[in-house]
Amino acid sequence: MTIRMLVFFFVLPALLARPAVAREMLVLTEASPPYNYIQDNRISGSSTEIVREILRRLQQPDNIQVLPWARSYKLLQSRPNVALFSTTRTREREDQFHWVGPLFRVHYGFYARKGSGLRLNSLEDAKRVGSIATYKDDVKEQLLRSLGFTNLDSSKSPESNLKKLMSGRVDLWLFDNVGMPDLARQHDIDPAELEMVLPFQSYQAYVAISKATSPVVVDQWRVALQAMVLDGTFFDISRRWLPYASIPDFKIAGKSAAGAPALVIYTEDSPPGSYLQGGKPAGFSVDLVREILRRLKRKDAIRVVPWSRGYTLAQSSPNVALFATTRLAQREKQFHWVGPLYSHTWAFYGRKGTGIRVGSLEDARRVWRIGTYRQDAKAQYLDAQGFKNLVRANRNISNVKHLLDGKLDLWVSSNFNMPYLVRQAGFAPGEIERVFAFRKVSNYIAFSRGTSLAVIRDWQRCLERIKKDGTYQRIARRHKVDPGL
Repeated sequence: MTIRMLVFFFVLPALLARPAVAREMLVLTEASPPYNYIQDNRISGSSTEIVREILRRLQQPDNIQVLPWARSYKLLQSRPNVALFSTTRTREREDQFHWVGPLFRVHYGFYARKGSGLRLNSLEDAKRVGSIATYKDDVKEQLLRSLGFTNLDSSKSPESNLKKLMSGRVDLWLFDNVGMPDLARQHDIDPAELEMVLPFQSYQAYVAISKATSPVVVDQWRVALQAMVLDGTFFDISRRWLPYASIPDFKIAGKSAAGAPALVIYTEDSPPGSYLQGGKPAGFSVDLVREILRRLKRKDAIRVVPWSRGYTLAQSSPNVALFATTRLAQREKQFHWVGPLYSHTWAFYGRKGTGIRVGSLEDARRVWRIGTYRQDAKAQYLDAQGFKNLVRANRNISNVKHLLDGKLDLWVSSNFNMPYLVRQAGFAPGEIERVFAFRKVSNYIAFSRGTSLAVIRDWQRCLERIKKDGTYQRIARRHKVDPGL
């Protein structure tokens, strides 16, 4: 252990034990998923949970407030004892604030609507478009103004900028590569409808603390964050929301403190395979994965997230497992595979009594509106078959409601999930009928390509033993499912 590390460990308890200044810190953020946003009336996101953990370790109240960025930024500039996250650290801002972080790193770029025909090769090209949506007093807007841009359309929220772009009121939107997909999905917009037409710059985001704040308080925040890095909490939190490339690699005492290659395991709310019960993951597939973890003496760290988020992270980050993932030809080389967990049949379902008749995929192409689930395997398969009549939802049970409300003509589901999803939506499965079955598939655990092949072999061997010794059958009976294998 180096002298610097020894000093750190002796100084850490003393700093954390120091009393903070009497005045409570005003902790501010903005609505900007996946870093900070409101979910179920609670502020959440990667940066929010990191700051919340800092406050907990410092025995400070969790008083985080969401305000418009411009208002928060003015408070940060004009008052002591203010913390604002997630704030981009730039050369121009360096001496204006104290900095705690980094929290994450991102790449900014100019986004256009897909098919707009805009082609940019330089910032000079961007200066010549009609208008560019920017966020008031945001670092990107400040930088563009300093570079001589006069075609900026400033708004008080990223949501306004997204709406302006999609409605054609602006030509471009300057935003980051991680936040864009989350913000788009929040507003029922497929991220594929936007494309980055010109990369801009990369930055790291921090907690900015007002300059007049006591240096003792700033040190306490920095040391609390360093402790989170050393014990792995920082990386555990970050991996829930962020792709691997956006998580900072800290250097402490000359040693990289990047997250250890612990496996992050995601699933979705899709009964009977996986769902939340009493706030905890449950279901047939969950119990299978949990049994593998138990036998391999690994931590049970299964998390239920929206499917599109888990799928994106499994594509972009190493050491991620996502289940239950349908194994398709177009996905084959994107992941490593362990399974199968179960097999099922895809079909088009309609509201009972509508009289819709479908005898082939060609017939289905002529139906007006077919409900699908964003980034779901069935939607990807039908896309590959040339379907242009798919309506994508962020939550699968929304498709059930829209089907029975007459807003959809058909819904794509499977015999494994359909009855449970219908009940979850508050309806009886008898209100829906199968119109046409078109494919039998198998679902697996998909591992990101950066995962060690030794891990894949261990998991596959373990699953095969579970099937051979009768545990698999007992789990299936307990959940009253037919795995179809």
